[in-house]
Formats: sequence, C-alpha cells, structure tokens
Amino acid sequence: MTKLLVFGATGHLGKEIVKIAAGQGYDLTVVVRNKRKAETLADSTGQYIVADVTDPGALVDICNGFDAVIAALGKSVSPNDTGKPTFYDIDLRANSVILEEAQKSGVKKFVYVSAFHAEKYLHLDYFRVHHEMAERLKTSGINYSIIKPPALFSGFLDMIDMAKKGQLITLGKGDKRTNPVYEAEVAHECVRSIEDTNVTIEIGGKTIYTRRQLNEIIQREVCPAKTTKMIPLWLFTLLLPMLKLFDKNLYDKFAFFAAVIQEDTIAPPMGQMTFEAYIKLKYNERNGRPTS
Repeated sequence: MTKLLVFGATGHLGKEIVKIAAGQGYDLTVVVRNKRKAETLADSTGQYIVADVTDPGALVDICNGFDAVIAALGKSVSPNDTGKPTFYDIDLRANSVILEEAQKSGVKKFVYVSAFHAEKYLHLDYFRVHHEMAERLKTSGINYSIIKPPALFSGFLDMIDMAKKGQLITLGKGDKRTNPVYEAEVAHECVRSIEDTNVTIEIGGKTIYTRRQLNEIIQREVCPAKTTKMIPLWLFTLLLPMLKLFDKNLYDKFAFFAAVIQEDTIAPPMGQMTFEAYIKLKYNERNGRPTS
C-alpha cells in the first residue's frame, strides 16, 4: 500500500485530496498546524503530523517512510486572509524545504499544485514563486506531477458575503475570459497523477466565463435585488502602488487580481461541474438548505 503524505490538507483543495485519497485506499497521513485541524479530517484519516510549515526545523525528516507527497500548500489570495507569511514564505520556501526533505528521504513521487500560466507573470510574486517551485521540482530527480488550474471555484466563496451586502465589484469591463474549476476535480487529478511519470497537467472547468459573468452568477444566486458595481481599471491600478507602502501582502494579492483580469486565462477544459451549480450548492450549504 502506498504511503502518502499530504500538505495543505485542511484547505478547500486539500480536504478534497484527502477524501479522494482515503477513498482509494492510500495509507494516508496529513500535515496540520494543530490537533484541532486534524480532527476536521478524522472521517478520512486519523494519522497526522503537527508541524509549522514556515519553520524549516519543524520539517526535518517529515517525509521519512513515505512513498509519495502531495503539496497542496499555498497562501490564500483572499483579502480576508490576514496571515503574516508571504507568497514567498509559503508557496516557495516552505514547499522547497518539503521537496528537499522528500529528496533526502527517497520519496518516489511528488505532486505539486501550481498555477496556470505562472511563467507569463514572473513580475508578480504569486506567479513567480509558483513557477520557481515547479522548476525546482522538475530538476529534483523525483518523479513529479505539476497540476496547474487557472483558479478554483472555492476561490470565489468570499464573494458570497460581498454579494449579500451589494459590495460585489468588477474591475474594469470584466470582459476577459477564464474557466475556473471545481476543487474536487483538481483533487481527483492530483491523486490520479500519482501513477503518472513526470507530467505537467493544466486543468480548467468545462465552461468559459467572462469575469463579469462570474460576479453576476454569484449576485443572482445570493441577492438578485442588488447589482454588482464597477471600478475603472485605471483607477484601481493608480491606487495600487500606494497600498504597497502599508501592506505588502495585500498589495501582492491585489496586483495578482489586476493582472489576471486583463487577459483571457483559459486552461484545457477537463472539469464537469459548472460554476452556477457550485455557487448554488455552497450558498445552500451556508444557509442550511437542502443541497440535492
């Protein structure tokens, strides 16, 4: 039985990876920040390691005895995430230490969740660190899978509360297109690709939307009496450098948003769930409504 170690196990994507891997019979261990986090995954596995991934000392020998590692570890792009670690701290430094430990321990397979078209935006911290981590993995000598979604559906969940308050904003015209994908479908590809050899997999949802359409779908489901607002892109980009003076983390996130809304970002359509169905499902779950 393959012994699998999962990092980032309590995030939206990580939880789906854990569920799928457990269902497929992997001998599964998760890395968590504390015991309380581990308890949220108890239905899938009771095997866990408590470690602060931002502390290299806490990761020494963490991969010993494991055949495969899945690194779904990454700093959230949500403005509501106020954690001090940066994209560099989590997405590159922590993942690089994990990779070094995997090399040292003879891990046979390393699956890493990167970002679609990261190589196109190397001037932005979010994309640069994802690209650099992927390149390090490619030259590590370990059999790898690099999974590259354009965006996960779960990345839009913060917008539900904004839509309730009539505060949902579209930057610019919102006419550029993308195909975000359901995190459970990305998770399935992560687990399936353990059997692949040195692959890079780009995975998007089956339906292509404009940025404005994504916001409108959320607004219609949550509070159709309100409408989305528009902020001119020139105004947003004008104010952006000032944010860097006060909050570098928040600046990096908004710089990421400003970049991706200005180009089409369409990955190969592999997913099946639509964004409309996902938002309806999650909104009903939040409000205790039947989801079937």
